[in-house]
Amino acid sequence: MRIDLHTHFFPREYLGLLEDRGQGVQIRTDSDGRRYIEEGGTRLATITPPMLEIEPRLDAMDRQGIDVQVLSLTSPNVYCFAADDALRAARLVNDAYAALKARHPRRFLALASVPLGSGAELEELDRALDGLGLDGVVVGTNVGGRGLDDPTFEPFWRRVAELNRPVLIHPMTPTAGTVGMERFSLVPLIGFPFETTLCLARLIWSGLLDRNPGLRLIAVHAGGAVPYLAGRLEIGTDAYAECRRIELRPLDYLRRFWYDPVSYHPPALRLLRETVGVERIVFGTDYPHVIGDPDRVRRNLEEAFGPEDQDAIGWRNASRLGLGVAPDRGW
Repeated sequence: MRIDLHTHFFPREYLGLLEDRGQGVQIRTDSDGRRYIEEGGTRLATITPPMLEIEPRLDAMDRQGIDVQVLSLTSPNVYCFAADDALRAARLVNDAYAALKARHPRRFLALASVPLGSGAELEELDRALDGLGLDGVVVGTNVGGRGLDDPTFEPFWRRVAELNRPVLIHPMTPTAGTVGMERFSLVPLIGFPFETTLCLARLIWSGLLDRNPGLRLIAVHAGGAVPYLAGRLEIGTDAYAECRRIELRPLDYLRRFWYDPVSYHPPALRLLRETVGVERIVFGTDYPHVIGDPDRVRRNLEEAFGPEDQDAIGWRNASRLGLGVAPDRGW
């Protein structure tokens, strides 16, 4: 069995609202005739056909050997709207995901979007998870430039920890800006992984994980540069007083996150395993982005891991997160 925890889907109503009411984002067409979402003068997401249609997804899942996809909203999530529109966007996305789950209960799970910073995030969180039966939450690495460690978001984190649901952390337009990344699609290729790296470091050193030890957080794109920079985080705690106000070592916190294997580089996957353990790696593909390649992800896993580890990554670790086999579904 394979459960793909990192896939994206755009309800058409969401895209319509984005075109009409989105702030700082535009939908453009590239030289290949593909529509894409732009923010800050750079490409965020290409709108491929399976981003909008379910039947092509189901066909692809069967070809790729994917039993279950976990749907979520990619960047810019619902953060590019004024507060009222952000709540409206979150509701229509979450309603659409609940309807898809009802139509295909053995093929799809879904993560809710919530309008962080609007004042209505807790209301929509409870409605989506308890009322609609969605399976967890997706959040961006920053909300209008505010990091997830911003004190404004503390009530959200407390409530998520109480609900004991997984949270997928997806990169947004980098907090540091896009200067130097305007060409060559460098935001998705390089900006996103480094934005994830920055986000995880801030979550650790802000003490948020100490205050909410039960959080189940998933870092996409193999944690960005985290496996490669883990030693620098460790020495930072030794060198800087502001990095010593946490209860544990940075590596201890890194081993609390879960990570997908979307790095496309088997040596990096082996380093991820050595850094956090195979039990913290869950299958994900970033489908159907143009740089989300399930077949390549599978080949990379086969090169980097043996059959037992592949089985753990494919579905067993997802079960520990609450996004795995559900007996009431007959799986």
